[in-house]
Amino acid sequence: MDDMVRPIIPRVEAEVVAVNHLTPHMQRITVGGAALESFLRTEGVETPAAWVKVFLPGGEGRAYTIRQINRESQTLDLDFVLHHKEDSYSPASSWAFHAQKGERVTLAGPRAGGFALPDDAAWVILAGDVTALPAIQNIAVNLPANVRARVYVEVPTPEDQQVIQSPAALSVVWLEPRQRPGLALEQRVLYRPFPLGAGYVWVAGESRIAKELRAHYLRERYLERHRVRTEGYWKVGKADHREG
Repeated sequence: MDDMVRPIIPRVEAEVVAVNHLTPHMQRITVGGAALESFLRTEGVETPAAWVKVFLPGGEGRAYTIRQINRESQTLDLDFVLHHKEDSYSPASSWAFHAQKGERVTLAGPRAGGFALPDDAAWVILAGDVTALPAIQNIAVNLPANVRARVYVEVPTPEDQQVIQSPAALSVVWLEPRQRPGLALEQRVLYRPFPLGAGYVWVAGESRIAKELRAHYLRERYLERHRVRTEGYWKVGKADHREG
């Protein structure tokens, strides 16, 4: 029997203070409230791609990246992907679409997002689908200025593209979906030449695509394990999936 004591994950009740429709498939929910102030002092809350478990008013829990924190107003932003097809129904998506100011949710965490840039990295590749866009934006804005970054994002429509800001030298490629989720992303990044020098690859999105790209970088491109991180944010046909 494992006698190790699991760490207590902080939980806090937060209030929806703003709802903003960013793009056709992205809704921003800003949460705040007096109880959130202590939560925003939790260790790791501002690490790149950190995430929290959001428990909706109906009790369902889903993992979401902290898009950004506003220290002045003591609020944090969570960006929800909106699904418009019945076969892609998600309780979290439905709630976010109809969310109103004053509603209350519970947050648990934060947890690390898996981004760990090696000290010697001269370049970084960030790749993902629309579910990874908030994390990619969060990572990009925290990159050092002396790093070159290539970003690949698969989004449902051109209208879902967003600004990605960074102090690093940044190039961004937007991709439109093909026959199955992640295919355009996978085909675009496979076998593309790396920039000169040591680097780091971070990929997030559909679980199968993330696993295939991890295997590609480790077994076929011979990157060291500490230079590759992949995150399965979701999985076709499965609700509340999160790897890492």
